[in-house]
Amino acid sequence: MSYRFFYISCLLSLSLSCYKSLEPISNDAIIIGFHAALLAVDEINANGGLLDNSQIELVTRTNIEEASAAVQAAQQMIQDDGVFAILGPNRSTHAVQIGPVVQRAQIPMITTAATNPNVTRAGDYVFMAAFTDQFQGAVLARFAWEDLGKSVAAVLTLEGDVYTEGISMFFISHFTELGGTVVANEIYAAGDTTFTEQLGRISEAEPDVFFISGLVSDMTHVVRETRTAPVMNAQGTPVTLLGADAWDNPLFLDAVPAEVEGSFFSGHFSAESTEPGARMFVEAYVAAYQRTPSGGDAVSYDAVRLLSEAVKRARSFEGEVVRDQLAATRDYRGATQIARYDENRHPTKSAVILTIRDGERRFFKEVGAQ
Repeated sequence: MSYRFFYISCLLSLSLSCYKSLEPISNDAIIIGFHAALLAVDEINANGGLLDNSQIELVTRTNIEEASAAVQAAQQMIQDDGVFAILGPNRSTHAVQIGPVVQRAQIPMITTAATNPNVTRAGDYVFMAAFTDQFQGAVLARFAWEDLGKSVAAVLTLEGDVYTEGISMFFISHFTELGGTVVANEIYAAGDTTFTEQLGRISEAEPDVFFISGLVSDMTHVVRETRTAPVMNAQGTPVTLLGADAWDNPLFLDAVPAEVEGSFFSGHFSAESTEPGARMFVEAYVAAYQRTPSGGDAVSYDAVRLLSEAVKRARSFEGEVVRDQLAATRDYRGATQIARYDENRHPTKSAVILTIRDGERRFFKEVGAQ
């Protein structure tokens, strides 16, 4: 017998070749996480599956851009395919809409790279594998203030997206609480490819750091224009760029390696980690796909493993008892680590700061849960 669960994300393609061939970037919805989730499923099935040697099947829906389409896909998979759980989506904008669907159906859901804290507001069947933007925003603000010694920031945000607006709000709030000043807080609209007016005002303000919160295709244009202008700090040197976990995307970094050199961003995971679970994941992923996994891959792998461990403890695929065992998770160690879930089903876990050096993502520091 096989049991199904559903991985939903805004993916453009299931082909690995699309990782490198999409140039210029036309959309940020790429294969982040799917192959890592598939790797976890294959590992579980190779080791006897779940419960009475039941094999599990990864059922997917792809090419999803609009939140309404993601909701429809989730409804169809629950009603027509009989899935016992949902993994994903990657985007917070989709996750906040799917949450009420799984709550009504009493189907456990573990989001992957979605980070907005409102993702779990729908109810007690919704969990996150990733840290929240409230934590991530605090990590970035403190890093800019303490580690970089920067006190003046500018922010550019994609308007109308739950994730981009949320992480900017949390960064600004924490940075100003520390004593920093935000001298420019600019927005742009989806689909914009030029940012002359916003970058002009930011340049005039001469910030020490420039936090960019957007989707991959947009950020590619922003950083190119930022360096071409160029945007300088008060000392007359190029402003330091900051980003959040959306920066941990091979297409983005491959498209603008020179422009983001020396930048910093927060992430879920570093492939340089020495933790045993992370090392096993990296080695298996590289052997299977011949490329280094990203943070989105790590949390997608963990979402599968978290679900499988909860099913084993519950000795059941029934939604209520699996939900209870997910809530009871303690000291999970996989690609990333989760100490526990709080009352909002947000994981207590650390973040990493990554930097771009010689065109490569490199580990800079780890920040423990606060």
